[in-house]
Amino acid sequence: MLNYKILFKITGSIACYKSAYLISKLVQNGFEVKVAATESALKFIGKATLEGLTSNTVYTDSFAHGEMMSHINLTKWADLTILCPASANTINKLAAGIADNLLTSLFLAHDRTRPYLIAPAMNTLMYDHPATQSSLKKLKEWGINILPTAEGYLACGDLGKGKLLEPDEIYEYILLSLSKGVGDLKKLKVLVTSGGTKENIDGVRFISNLSTGRTGAVIADYFSRRNHIVTALSAKEALKPSADCEKIFFDDFNDLNEKMKTLLSQHEFDAVIHLAAVSDYSVESVEVDGKTIPAPLEKKIDSDSERLTLHLKRKFKIVNELKNYSKNKNVLLAAFKFTNTSDNDEKHSAVKKLFTKTNCDFIVQNDKKDRLSDNVQSNFLVYDREMRRHSCSNAFELAKKMESLFNTIHKRN
Repeated sequence: MLNYKILFKITGSIACYKSAYLISKLVQNGFEVKVAATESALKFIGKATLEGLTSNTVYTDSFAHGEMMSHINLTKWADLTILCPASANTINKLAAGIADNLLTSLFLAHDRTRPYLIAPAMNTLMYDHPATQSSLKKLKEWGINILPTAEGYLACGDLGKGKLLEPDEIYEYILLSLSKGVGDLKKLKVLVTSGGTKENIDGVRFISNLSTGRTGAVIADYFSRRNHIVTALSAKEALKPSADCEKIFFDDFNDLNEKMKTLLSQHEFDAVIHLAAVSDYSVESVEVDGKTIPAPLEKKIDSDSERLTLHLKRKFKIVNELKNYSKNKNVLLAAFKFTNTSDNDEKHSAVKKLFTKTNCDFIVQNDKKDRLSDNVQSNFLVYDREMRRHSCSNAFELAKKMESLFNTIHKRN
């Protein structure tokens, strides 16, 4: 459990409902939360809800009885402050140094040695407006942690930037901001692969797998935000990292293999975290009504055929070649073993077998049964070559553990 104190500031936005989920998650994980909200925010989400979630008074008025010094006392109390959702109006006020309500006064009184996060939420045109972008840039230069926005359908019906990040992602940003800096830890150069390969059958059909790239995106984001140098090599359809890192995309097995070979031979990576779900087979030929045609076909196969048979050809294991490809022969390699069994002995044997066939330094095992309803993978086991293991409940904890393991080895060497 985490015993940090969070000052949670809310401005008027349709995205206010997401703040309730985030506050609830913070409280459930041991944080103490106090809320300061604008009157506009309370038109979207009620005081009763916020007080019920936090078991604390909701602050709204600088001149309320007994709250004349709340703008000073709350900033002294909080280990971290987050403005979520942050409207364009409040963002521009903060950058201009305006203190015309409790939230803006709290900003001017903020202890700048403590983290301050801003999670914007607004229409795309408002987000892209020069005034808003200039304000965000200024706030970032002042040391404020400006979170990215998501892209998608907005409340107004538009499609684009300005959408509030999902609460679980914001929660990870909070954890990162409260964790200690890299300090004397080595600044690592890391290659992260994620997402599933697509093996084409014809011009519109392909074979793929369950991988979404979500775990890889979380890991790439973690290392990037911890100031490591990250290259994210992702499937084109996979979830992409939101942090500022180099992003490269692959399609099929051959494309992934060539790009990994090029990257590893040209750059001295300290570590490779190989999450990509790589096809074991590609389509060698297609048999249509008894006629065999080399695959993949450029055009779409006629769907009127009564019978279609795929002939698959086994591919080699890319993971076995990664250290051979690498310019840095001491590169650390973490591979993943995805299982689909409830038998723990079977899982353990699968990991042990993979170690005997590869030169991995670490293997991360996870199972299909631990894939949650929203397609988020949970419960990872990290093994080293001595079969010692570490348990991580989610992707964020996994990334943190990988960073620790990599740095322990580098210190030892």
